[in-house]
Amino acid sequence: MKRIAERDPAALRELYDRHAGLVYAIALKMLRSREEADDLVTDLFWELWNKADRYDSTRAAPVTYMVTLARSRCIDRLRRSNRHKTAPLDVNTQQKADDEPTPLEGALLDENRGLVREALSRLDDNQRTALESAYYDGLTHSEIAEKLGKPLGTVKTYIRQGLIRLRESLRKTDRVTT
Repeated sequence: MKRIAERDPAALRELYDRHAGLVYAIALKMLRSREEADDLVTDLFWELWNKADRYDSTRAAPVTYMVTLARSRCIDRLRRSNRHKTAPLDVNTQQKADDEPTPLEGALLDENRGLVREALSRLDDNQRTALESAYYDGLTHSEIAEKLGKPLGTVKTYIRQGLIRLRESLRKTDRVTT
């Protein structure tokens, strides 16, 4: 991120190559549209390039920052388009060949998804539901509180504790590519 702030195009390319798949997966899960997910990835990396000074290394790792940005931008798009309650993604939709990951990238994405699913499964039900509602469904903390019938502060605690446990669990598996 420091190199990107210094306007090093190779740094942006490296960051994109390493994390575009993750950003795309988050966008696709939340937006349920391949076209919108593609647009979001482009917009997000454009924003990282143009507003690199916004990144604060004392607050988050680059991948955490990008995931947070991706989630936030997805929620913004969902609210703007009022598509919060869309139909499920049509998994039979064909993707252009040049958009498909290489076999190695696909294998790494599958492995990382499996590790994240495994780590999520180890959380207690409240933490897992709160995190999935926030990150996959794009619900706000208030919406999650209403959905779960819990106080807002409790939901925030579930999310924070869940994220801490996920981070600890994923750090133990040094196989996760970040």
